[in-house]
Amino acid sequence: MPLTGTPFHDAIAAADARIRTDPRLSATEHLVVAHRGTIVAAHAYRARGLDQAGDIFSITKSVVSTLVGIARRDGLIELDRTLGDLLGPRVPAGRRAVTVRHLLTMTGGADPAGPYDIDEIMTLPRGWLDALLAAPTLAPPGERFAYDNGAVHVLAAGLHPAIGRDLQEYAEQRLFGPLGISGWSWPRDPDGLTYGFGHLRLSPLDLVRFGRLWMERRPALLDAAYAAEATTAHTSGGPPENLPYGYLWWTTTMAGRSAFIAGGYAGQHLVVVPSLELITVTTGAEPALPPGWRPALDVIPSIVAAAGG
Repeated sequence: MPLTGTPFHDAIAAADARIRTDPRLSATEHLVVAHRGTIVAAHAYRARGLDQAGDIFSITKSVVSTLVGIARRDGLIELDRTLGDLLGPRVPAGRRAVTVRHLLTMTGGADPAGPYDIDEIMTLPRGWLDALLAAPTLAPPGERFAYDNGAVHVLAAGLHPAIGRDLQEYAEQRLFGPLGISGWSWPRDPDGLTYGFGHLRLSPLDLVRFGRLWMERRPALLDAAYAAEATTAHTSGGPPENLPYGYLWWTTTMAGRSAFIAGGYAGQHLVVVPSLELITVTTGAEPALPPGWRPALDVIPSIVAAAGG
């Protein structure tokens, strides 16, 4: 912990106390705070340890964004490549002009609801990718934001031919291995394609390592220009976080400081505040959500304010 009696220490202690006592936050599993390269607070509120992997839900999308950035640095993909180019004739005519950039910004224009909602797609015995590609177009690509789980599954599928190898093999070689992340697992659909939209399993400490990559923008891994673009708002965004949106990252301001957030269902949040060298991780237990629950993200602005004070 920071020096006892400092505003930063007191803010973290107050956040911890609130998580322990506020019934709306009772599903919280972890709170981790890293400042200037050091973990200054790490709390586990349930059985899962800080180094045990758990479902990070849609934080997975920000990992996919990272793999796009690494592939771009490796000269394997450009953001203006189209689905028609990446996936060939299986892409319906109305979807062929959709680009990697459109998918990263959730502006691909496809219908993400009804039979094309990812929960419905996941009931299919096979053919998830083709079912998602068949979604009707509701708006021209690039025109409007619509949160679309399926779009990121399509993006992950499109990465495979671009990088010329299995996406999980590439992730291990170019992301997880270099960051010291082990013990991860990532589901595949019935056709063997890696889930782009969610359900990667990482530990809270792994998420700190991942956040540090984005804060430091290590040139050996991540193209700095891509990192800057990815954490800049390209649309005003919308649900579920109701924040502006970059490249599969949410962008915001906390206590007057620019920040970016990877978010997932049931209170999974990674917050990076580069100007303060501050990273926070909060996780939640999906089966334990109480009525009127709130994510532990609610306690983070006070920590940011104290770190900047």
